[in-house]
Amino acid sequence: MMDFKPFQIRVSMLGTNPLNDEALFTELLNIIESYPEFAPQFWSLEERGKLPYNRDDIINVVKGVTTRMTCEEIYLKRNKAAKYSVRIAVMPRQYISFEFDPKLNSKHYPALFELADRLVQAFKPDIASVHVFRPYPDEPWESERDEHIEMMGEAAYLAPVDYFKVGPKGLAMRTYLGPHYVKQFGQELLLSTPKTQTELQPWGGIRLDLSAAPWELTEQAQIEHWQTAMEHLRPAKVFAEMEVDVEYCDIECTKAENCTIGGFNYV
Repeated sequence: MMDFKPFQIRVSMLGTNPLNDEALFTELLNIIESYPEFAPQFWSLEERGKLPYNRDDIINVVKGVTTRMTCEEIYLKRNKAAKYSVRIAVMPRQYISFEFDPKLNSKHYPALFELADRLVQAFKPDIASVHVFRPYPDEPWESERDEHIEMMGEAAYLAPVDYFKVGPKGLAMRTYLGPHYVKQFGQELLLSTPKTQTELQPWGGIRLDLSAAPWELTEQAQIEHWQTAMEHLRPAKVFAEMEVDVEYCDIECTKAENCTIGGFNYV
């Protein structure tokens, strides 16, 4: 059982498959709608907008993104449990990002991870993550535990503003690495990652879970699994380098020397 109250719950994915493809976008909407507890209620082209959910209107917007100069961000929302907001960028730097209410009942976690898995199979991203964030430690940090919690949160937070500068930072509770990164790490290295459950995907990616049900890991077990797995993968020099400043409770990330950042595609 979970031993903490989540600070944040996120599902994020970035990839090169064009999101202005009507068939692909329709498939993504079909997947989300197929879960009654996750079916969207509203949509908008603005973060604070709220129009009644209408898939035909959404698809018409998607089809209108025809060149690299045309960009749209589509927002989907649900106010009922399970409450969330989704940001879908239909543009050269394409991504899908769910942010769930941190008060989400943990009974929904298995379905949430399943939903993410089905979306990934359709989108086939370069990288994706599913993570239930533990609260960040108070400052100043009092122990190595605080440092590790901060590092795990930094690694799992897959935001375009950072990603397109430094690349992927590390593992989340569940991480998907598409063929773009499998080639950089090496399939054998990824599949042999200790303290994880790894699975080769039909589309050529690899899924790495910190355990069979990673959201059930105790804090100490999560730290142990994450550290061991990261020590195995860091020598490939694909994950961003993390420089930890304990005195100022800060982490600076720089792009790793063997990393070629994925996710670019001018539609």
